[in-house]
Formats: sequence, C-alpha cells, structure tokens
Amino acid sequence: MAANEMKPILSVEKSIILLDTLMQAHRPLTLAELSQQTGCPKSTVYGLLSTMREHDLIEQDADGRYRLGLHLFEYGCAVSSSWNIAQLARPYLVELSHAAGDSAFLAVYHRGSAITLDQAEGHDGLRVVSSAGSRMPIYCTSQGKLFLSHLSESEALRLLRSTELTPYTPHTMVDIPTLQAELARIRAQGYAIEDGEYKIGLRSVSAPVYDVTGALRYAVGVVGMYRRVNSEEFRNAIALTCQTAAEISAALGYRR
Repeated sequence: MAANEMKPILSVEKSIILLDTLMQAHRPLTLAELSQQTGCPKSTVYGLLSTMREHDLIEQDADGRYRLGLHLFEYGCAVSSSWNIAQLARPYLVELSHAAGDSAFLAVYHRGSAITLDQAEGHDGLRVVSSAGSRMPIYCTSQGKLFLSHLSESEALRLLRSTELTPYTPHTMVDIPTLQAELARIRAQGYAIEDGEYKIGLRSVSAPVYDVTGALRYAVGVVGMYRRVNSEEFRNAIALTCQTAAEISAALGYRR
C-alpha cells in the first residue's frame, strides 16, 4: 500500500481531537465534557488522557478536570524557534505599523485558513489585529483572499464550496461567482483588500511575500479603522504594504 493510501491510526487521531477540543475550550474540561464534545466513549477518552498525562501532554487538576500539559508548550517553543520568518519579519512589521499609523500583521496559509504569525500595533494602541496563532477566514479577510487568489482556480473553487461562507457583516461576499471575480482582481492588482467584510468598520490590505523559489509563502498587511478604501490614508497603506512585502521577499532570497 502506498504511503499516501495508508489509513490513519485511530488512537492518534482521537488523541489529536482531544487536544484540539481542550485548546478550543480555553478552560479545563471534565471527562464527561470531553466525551460529549468528541463523541468518544468515556472509557476511550480516559485511556487516551491517561497515556498523554504520563508524558505531560495533559495535566489533571485537583477537581479532576483536564487541561493541556506543559510538554505541549515545549513543543510549541521548539516549533516557533525554527520559524525564523517571524524574527526576520519583525522589524519590517514594526516599521510598517509606524509608517502607516495602524496595526501590521504577518500571516501564513494553512488548511483553508489564514493564521496570524505576528503583529505590531499602531501608534494609538488600539488592538484591531488578531493575536499570533489566530485562524482567520479565507474568504472575507485580505490575507485570506490573497492566499485564495494564489491557488489554482479549481482548488480555490473546491475550497470555497467546502467552506461555510458565513456572512459576518452586510459586506461579506458569500456568492462564489462574486468571490471568483474578486480573486481575479487580486491577481491583476497584486494585493488584496478587505472592506468591512469580516468586521464592521475595519479595512485591511495584504500583499504577497515570496520565497527564494518564487512561491507565495506569507502575507503581510495593515488593518485599521479607515473611513474608505479610496481614501488617501488607505492608498498610502496599500503602497507601504506592497513595499514591505517586496522587502521581506527580497530578504528571503526572492528575485523577480
């Protein structure tokens, strides 16, 4: 049997589901809650939790509730230390935020979402950008639409059809042909804009960061409470964002 045809190991898969459930809960959960939320029998959940607890992946409080363990933090630190992009891009984000006067962010595409890797807040201290590790919708944020525009048309269509297109605001595009036309505009102009589609009052722009092979790897952007996307302030943010994206791409070895 080929490697890509191998069936998943159910115990590992269920363990990952348990860890995801605890992460998304943002609080310790009881055995009964974990069983109910994962759909697994209590005996199965208990066995998996006991094994992970022995390896410090899970911790159990005095009241019997379960939480994520310290060893996961160690894993996370090891992963983040290997992501030199955050360290490399940090000065560019800070400079972009200062120049634009609003918050700047760096994002990466992963499994149908845009994940924030780092962010720098604007001068006014108003936090409008998601914290590192946050997953952002692919179809109604500038960084998400940028990543979507760089997929093949067939892959983008498949992803849109498999995604629940929630209308977060009255401006959210949930019609697939409309989104496809938007993706064509993004490819033509070289950057993506969010015009109050995810949160009322917020507008953002994202530009592509390419690696040495010329592949899109990251999105860098600016987000703020701009009055209009055709305002002078927002046009300035677009220019600064595109310039910063080009500079980070060059630092990664990309040559046009």
